[in-house]
Amino acid sequence: MGAVMIIPDGMQDIAYDALGGKTPYDAGKGDNMRMIEEASQTGRLITTPPGFEADTQTCILTMLGLEPHEIPPGRSYIEALALGLEVGADDIIMRCNFVEVDDKGKLAVPCCSAPEDVAKALRGILSEMDDVTITPVGSYKSLQMIRGGAKYLDGLVTSMPHQNQNGVFEKLLPRGNKLAERLADFSCEMLKIYRPYTVLNWGQAVKGELPAFSSLYTGKSGAIISKTDAPIGIAAAMGMQCPAIPTATGDTDTDLPAKAAKALELAAQHDFVMVHIGGPDEATHRQNPIEKADFIRKMDTELIGPILRGLRGGDKVMLVSDHAALCETAGHTDEPVKFWLYEKGAALSGDMGTLAGKMAVRLLI
Repeated sequence: MGAVMIIPDGMQDIAYDALGGKTPYDAGKGDNMRMIEEASQTGRLITTPPGFEADTQTCILTMLGLEPHEIPPGRSYIEALALGLEVGADDIIMRCNFVEVDDKGKLAVPCCSAPEDVAKALRGILSEMDDVTITPVGSYKSLQMIRGGAKYLDGLVTSMPHQNQNGVFEKLLPRGNKLAERLADFSCEMLKIYRPYTVLNWGQAVKGELPAFSSLYTGKSGAIISKTDAPIGIAAAMGMQCPAIPTATGDTDTDLPAKAAKALELAAQHDFVMVHIGGPDEATHRQNPIEKADFIRKMDTELIGPILRGLRGGDKVMLVSDHAALCETAGHTDEPVKFWLYEKGAALSGDMGTLAGKMAVRLLI
């Protein structure tokens, strides 16, 4: 039997007046999602362990079956794996976001696509530092590797930009040791020059290892479909196939039919396939519930429908967010996420209650 876990990143949300009092999911779902609802067992998964922030890396690793102590404290090394970057044992790697700070010193835009000349200048200044490598990975984000910086991991405290919109910028700057002071000083100096734009570092990590998928599920193989760096890096670290899809983007303009076709291809080859769709979360960070609902509607037609039609009898599908994400705040929350467990050719029903996130794959295979 095949097993496909469809993860629309950050799909779970609250209701909005702009959607007629509906959530983006309820406003966007079509016939295929309704069919899943009507013939599925439901429940909720706790995907954010105590003491962790709700983010894609933590939540997906939890759903893949890792224990909290096996989950890296930061996401940047996993993202570096996705890009094929060489990270030394003594290096530290961090996310470096472009952000916008308002006149009151508040973080106005936590995921900011800075003007091209500003972005080029900020990345250029960083790249001229002797111990720094800066790698662009999107319109608002880069990975910043600091050679020899691993010794500063302990004590380094940072803040997720997208979890702190309208927070006081100075309180969100890195803190705790000499590296933090250096990073904070750079952010403040760049803000003086390029106001309202600057950079903010977070997600610090060092080189590490994850258990192989085949060691967690003996004799089973797995694959991940994604254009987002964290799931791609997780696949590389856990020995899971993750094929490139040239027309995928990781945003709302991605090629959903291509992802559906690849999911069906891989489901015939592997015991488990995770299909990660980044668009809902990106719309959340833009605080656009209408865009989010429209993309969910597109997913229903162009991704979920083709997958359901192409699966064999007895194949299973789980539809679930990795975490909740609120357009109201542009951030994530750690509440349990609702799932639907569907088996083609069967009529499942009932509420399974609230389960540990590490049970997700077990429910499928």
